Amino acid sequence: MHFRAVFLLAPMMMWAASGNRPHLFLSFPALQQLDSLSANRIESLDDAKSYVEKAAALFGVTDPSLMPGDLEPRLAAAELAAAKDPDKLVSDDRVAEAFNFLSDEFRVANPQRLTGADILLYRSVQASIFPHAFSPKSVNGSRPLGALVMLSQLIFNGGVTEAVRNAAKLDRPPGTLKVVQGGVAGKSWMPDRAPNLIARRYQAASLAYFAHQSTQEILSFLDRLSAMISAGPNRRWP
Repeated sequence: MHFRAVFLLAPMMMWAASGNRPHLFLSFPALQQLDSLSANRIESLDDAKSYVEKAAALFGVTDPSLMPGDLEPRLAAAELAAAKDPDKLVSDDRVAEAFNFLSDEFRVANPQRLTGADILLYRSVQASIFPHAFSPKSVNGSRPLGALVMLSQLIFNGGVTEAVRNAAKLDRPPGTLKVVQGGVAGKSWMPDRAPNLIARRYQAASLAYFAHQSTQEILSFLDRLSAMISAGPNRRWP
């Protein structure tokens, strides 16, 4: 069955229109554009909807019919809530829990297990490059869209790489790490052309998972992941 699985919640998987080629991560230019979009203040639901729609276009999602259910409105509402109330940010523990859930769902052999401390470390490095899309460590959580993009990168890379852990030791302030596409520093977050064994394992497992899922099964999966990300502070999954 040929279909395009739109994975805006964690854009680790989309099938391109021709050949079902996987698009597993946001490119460097797309992340730059996302960071620029994220610099705009969200003060109304219209602001949030515009932000989500423009972000969706960066992910390659331009046809509303490809979006599962009411995902865009829910994500826009979550962005507005987070902009108005810091307590509505997505906690690092929740992102770690989602990563571990995906590791199990994809049946990755010898899966990595992340904690909230790992996510804090990762987003601090991301924020040093993209200070608007990703929250710095001084902030208690992530914006919903930033959390989802971060989750996709973590899955593609098989967790937090050693390069990221080393970069985190330098404790760079937000926006102070200047990276050019293909530069050495960029390898601390960008998918490597020759990924390590763990990354290859995660990439293969995620591809295999979606290749054998029906459209309805993928939509159900997205709904479960959405519930996890948007769960209240005391809610656990499953």
